[in-house]
Amino acid sequence: MCPLDLIVQPQNHHPKKAIKLHPTFTADQRTEALAFFNANNYLVLSDALSPADLTFLNAFVDRSKKDIPSEWGVDTADIHSHGQILVHHPELDPYTRPETTYPLVKAILGPDARFAQFDFRDVPDGIGEKAAMHFHRDRGAVPPDFWAAHEKDCTFLCAIYYLNDVGADDTCFCVVPNSQGHADIDEARAQMGDAYAEVPIRGPAGTCVFYNIGIYHTRRPGRNDAGRRTLHQYFSREANPPLTNWALVPRRLAEHADPATRAYYSHWTDLMHDYAASFTPEFYAEHIGQKKT
Repeated sequence: MCPLDLIVQPQNHHPKKAIKLHPTFTADQRTEALAFFNANNYLVLSDALSPADLTFLNAFVDRSKKDIPSEWGVDTADIHSHGQILVHHPELDPYTRPETTYPLVKAILGPDARFAQFDFRDVPDGIGEKAAMHFHRDRGAVPPDFWAAHEKDCTFLCAIYYLNDVGADDTCFCVVPNSQGHADIDEARAQMGDAYAEVPIRGPAGTCVFYNIGIYHTRRPGRNDAGRRTLHQYFSREANPPLTNWALVPRRLAEHADPATRAYYSHWTDLMHDYAASFTPEFYAEHIGQKKT
């Protein structure tokens, strides 16, 4: 569809602030999509995962949660997550650089784009109202002085793939475009004026949301009767500090024969450096599930 910015009646706790409907781009609209991201610090792409991909990934999560339930961490809202899922599952490797989306990652971050994180989030049936979050930025383990120097830049990028349909009444992801550089969401509301808008991201399974992790974002509560399942991937740059202290890269990728592949997976956390000293099952078992959300 053609990108259009549509303003609708506010439906949040700040009635003077509009909720904006997002444009949705297709994979062949790469130039338009990139221009929109550069202007807004987020982007919505349709059909980023095929029906076959969606069937495979949903079946994988169902099977994995049943086979290794102790590895699927649960946070205070009963949201299941697995942050080191790649280690024992090479069948997931292609999804770390999907053909439909990775060209946009390189266009946004440049040729030195690096893998930073890959995990699933699963909101079970019937807890949509409990799934709300406060507006936040993804700060991770990155030192404050780095953020101070790069507050306005897109140095880390996240892609969220919807693995089920997200309708008008469902729990959904929500962004505040171009809100990076503000100390908190209240400052963003006050200083951005008419430019401040909360954009709920809704769409069918296969929709992908790209966003600069420096902008404010949240998970908006909703009915969510059918649950909500997403795949999250973060990307970094070679010169950046690690985003987390827990993400692990499997040995098959860390020591890959192809130099370019090794480079893509070379942005290691401190935990990864320790893991790479042995790559033992015992180390994995001790640290699995360290990330709970």
